[in-house]
Amino acid sequence: MSEAPNETDLSAPIQPMSLGDAERSGWDDEVDVVVVGLGAAGAAATIAAAEAGATVIALERGASGGGTSAMSGGILYLGGGTSTQIGAGVQDDPVLMLAFLSEALGRPTTDQKLATYCADSVDHHDWLVHHGVPFRADFWPEPGMEPPGTEGLVYSGGEDTAPYADHIHPAARGHVPATPNAAGGFLMECLLAAVASTSARVLTDARAQRLVVDGTGRVHGVAARVDGVGTLVRARGGVVLAAGGWAYNDALVDQYVPQVNRVTWKLGTDHDDGWGLRSCQALGAAIEGMDVAEVALPITPPRSMVRGVLVDRHGRRFINEDTYFGHVGQAALMEHDGEVYLLFDEPRYEVNRVGMRAGWVAADWDELGEELGMPPGALVATMAAYNDAAARGEDPEHGKRPEWLVPLVDGPFGAIDLRVGTSIYAGFPLGGVVTTADGEVVRDDGSTVPGVYAVGRVASSLALERYCSGISLGEGTFFGRRAATAAARASTTG
Repeated sequence: MSEAPNETDLSAPIQPMSLGDAERSGWDDEVDVVVVGLGAAGAAATIAAAEAGATVIALERGASGGGTSAMSGGILYLGGGTSTQIGAGVQDDPVLMLAFLSEALGRPTTDQKLATYCADSVDHHDWLVHHGVPFRADFWPEPGMEPPGTEGLVYSGGEDTAPYADHIHPAARGHVPATPNAAGGFLMECLLAAVASTSARVLTDARAQRLVVDGTGRVHGVAARVDGVGTLVRARGGVVLAAGGWAYNDALVDQYVPQVNRVTWKLGTDHDDGWGLRSCQALGAAIEGMDVAEVALPITPPRSMVRGVLVDRHGRRFINEDTYFGHVGQAALMEHDGEVYLLFDEPRYEVNRVGMRAGWVAADWDELGEELGMPPGALVATMAAYNDAAARGEDPEHGKRPEWLVPLVDGPFGAIDLRVGTSIYAGFPLGGVVTTADGEVVRDDGSTVPGVYAVGRVASSLALERYCSGISLGEGTFFGRRAATAAARASTTG
């Protein structure tokens, strides 16, 4: 039988059950590998462990698998020269992919996980295809969001914009499973069908409560409640934690990245309560990136919207408007307190895909700045400098590409309200447990915790400073496979 831990402090580490207590109660089941969570990372882990010859139990907290992955846009960040890229005429290689992601995500090119991800991305693409995830080799030119059709490639991280495109050849790497609009549900249908074709057992309504640990710190299994009944499951090779992130643990968010508690839409489910992270912390796990979050502010599509100008509450520009809207949202919320506006003149104004409309209209920039409560003359000065440079096809301040530069001089002039309290901000924290390229949990002293692996949003993201759409699903499935393979291998050698 298992006993639930004390949950009076939802930000505190979840202390494990001792191996002695588990053995006195008696194991209810025993397999080679236990996977906790059946989103994209957990599904990939379950498939990989079973195909490696391990006996597997997957514990899924909900009534079925899917989790946050099923609610997502379904983009997977893959590259290096995949067959989908080649078929769409996109030139890429692992070196280019590594150079871009290192700069965009904020990890050095020597980072073991990032380098491995780029080197083996083509293989992972082919693994996904082999397991029933189809990609159509066609490029969709509107970046950031999933296409309305079945096109299989998009720019999803600002690859074709400053500050990257001037020195790194841009390549579309956002791979979208071939289904119209948001593809997350379809992706999970494909992966769960692949899970069902294996010998793995899936237990739903199964809530993991504590890890089971011996006196040396090795993890031996999981204490859970399955259909309301306390259950102890032993894992001979290891436990793979794919239990989701911590966006819905308000206490943890307040502690590490409180801005996420201000967004309109937290990307996740109420199962993203930080259980995996907190369980690893009790084992001495190192954590990183806890103050970093993805924050999407969907000002596009259509991309023509980027002919407008983004300003903060002081009337100053702060970013190139043509970049990935995840970079826009992150800068707006984390650096400018969510107090920003998108400005247009009358010929350039239109309503975007999510229905953003002008909240203020004025005859000139001075009047508009006054209506927005900006310092006197600030907006006039900003727009005079911008319009002068745009007339020359230049943006020396932020590097917006020439095709999107146009002087905004034909009134009336309008502002779309992009403040965090009134506009759509979608976000989630990116920090988590430090892991090796095989998903092993790393302690502060650099040693690893035997018997446990962390993947998906339990682990810290490759996105250590900024985000690219598709990294979560890409790295979750990629490192889920690697961790489960390592756990399966340990069941025969440990």
